[in-house]
Formats: sequence, C-alpha cells, structure tokens
Amino acid sequence: MFHARMLRILLGGVLLILAAGCGRAPGGQQPPSEPASAAASATLMPDATGTPAATETASEPAGLTSDALHTVVLRDVRNQTEFTLGQLAAEKPVLLEMMAIWCTNCRAQMHRVVEAHAVTDFHSVGIDVDASELPADLMDYVEEEGFDWPFATANAELAGMLRDRFGNLVLNPPSTPMAILFPDGSIRQLDFRGYSVDELVAELTAP
Repeated sequence: MFHARMLRILLGGVLLILAAGCGRAPGGQQPPSEPASAAASATLMPDATGTPAATETASEPAGLTSDALHTVVLRDVRNQTEFTLGQLAAEKPVLLEMMAIWCTNCRAQMHRVVEAHAVTDFHSVGIDVDASELPADLMDYVEEEGFDWPFATANAELAGMLRDRFGNLVLNPPSTPMAILFPDGSIRQLDFRGYSVDELVAELTAP
C-alpha cells in the first residue's frame, strides 16, 4: 500500500512538471514568436518571376516610319544587330550606298565617305546588292577595309524595293548608287557617279 501510494505521488509530480514546461523553450522561457512585421513582409516579397515582363522589356528605339524604306529591318553583318534606316535617320542624316565587294568604284567612294565623317556628323549604311555574296564575305571585306558603319546584304525583296524606288542602276554597284535619308523623313537620291568629300558634305548638310 505504502509503495503504491508513493509511486502515485511521484508520478503525479512528474506529470505536473511536464505540464508546467509544455510550450516553453529550454531555460523556462517562451519561444520567440515571429514578429507581425516579418510575417507581413514575406507576403510582399516578389515571386520567382521577378518584375513584370512589361517593365523588363526595353522599348524599341523611336524611328521614322513615313517611307517604306524606313521600316525595312536590316541585319548588320559585323555584329548581327538588327536595325532600320528609320531608326538611324531619326537621329541624323543617313548616307545609303548600294555596293558589292568586287566593285572598285564602291571601295574608292566609301573611303571618301570615311573622310566625310571627319567633317560632318551623319550615319552611313552599306547594302550589298550582289545576291551571290555571303554575309560572312561582306564582314571580312568590311573589316579588311576598316569601315566602321553598318553593312547588310539585300535579299530579293529589298533589291526589288530599291530598284522600284531608284531605278535599275541602283543594282549596278559601279555606278556608285547612293541616297540620303534625312531626319525630316525626306529621301534624296544622288546622281549615279562618284562624289568628292566636299560634294558629299554639301549634300549631307543641304537644307
């Protein structure tokens, strides 16, 4: 009887101790609860997708669109960057030259264009109108000659557009076909002949 009574007393004491310690951290302290501000901030964290796509996508550069030539998408063989003549012309005049790798007249004219760049501010774009010449060959040519402006090859659609706009000679590189696209949206075709540096500058800066 005595031993059974003592056992019940001891067992009851253990249960009381366990009940008193329930929900307490070691050392008798209550475990810290998560601050309300921390819980709220977790719901405000961005999800795995980050910022919305609309804010991640850079806006396209503004460009002229009043002429069909403005909106033709070209690919620069030097760095594979896509651009339009309208984007360039919105900034400053664009000297557009139709050329071919084998054309010595084109090469001589473009070296005069290099000199013109030292006199006045304008963009240059070279378009290879020889369908047999590959972009890789054009890139090698540009690097060898040291021309530092965009060059692209013309597909059949662009070649047809150029011919319809400027005449058949525009696809004959030795005639040094050139045109200027101005920031006001106008486009002026130059004569089918070679131009001196001074003549180019005068055309590019004409009102």
